[in-house]
Amino acid sequence: MIPRRKLRPLKRLRVAIADRLARAHGQPSSGMQTGFTVNGMPVIFLHNPKTGGNSIGKQLGVRRLSHSYASERLKTSAWHNTISVVAVRDPFERFLSGYYSHILRPDMNGLVKEYGDEIKNISPFEYLQLLDVNQKYGGHQRNWSDYPSTQKPRANIILKLETVNDWPAQLAEHGINLPSATIPHANKSERDKADHQTRLNLSPEKLAELERTVRAYFKEDAKAFGYST
Repeated sequence: MIPRRKLRPLKRLRVAIADRLARAHGQPSSGMQTGFTVNGMPVIFLHNPKTGGNSIGKQLGVRRLSHSYASERLKTSAWHNTISVVAVRDPFERFLSGYYSHILRPDMNGLVKEYGDEIKNISPFEYLQLLDVNQKYGGHQRNWSDYPSTQKPRANIILKLETVNDWPAQLAEHGINLPSATIPHANKSERDKADHQTRLNLSPEKLAELERTVRAYFKEDAKAFGYST
């Protein structure tokens, strides 16, 4: 595993203080808040990575998207008294989109900031190991959808990326009327048009092994959201 870059002491302190204050406050951050309410309850958006979150977040009016979990930021009362929206995706397709975006795309991202440019050389198998200890970059999707509450264990509205054309109608059924009848795809990776064997430098056997490994790792997500394992 590639070692993390060490945070400067002052930056480490700022991060720790910000996290502590957020948990103490216990209310939706600006990265969750939308411009909608339903029956007087604020609608919040939890941004699960690589699921069309940038696209739907803009439609919902989120000013500054973040990848924070409700379980680490919100008090139970805040979770119960908001309408929560989360997008999900087939686990393997989401994993591939993350690898193309974080590793193969030649731009800066959070993983590069934490690990350095050498992160751009890791294999898909190593990327899965990296996600295991860096969940906010594309770990288990239930991190975003679920909350430790028997009253409301899962977000109110789950949007599956595979049915993105139906999202406006699905949200409208819950009293959330988007400004557009279509969802433009923002921050799209090259995964859709790529030859995975060539682009990932994997043989057919290794590509099949990768899919088995990824699906096994995310099997509980697949079960939770109705995807095949």
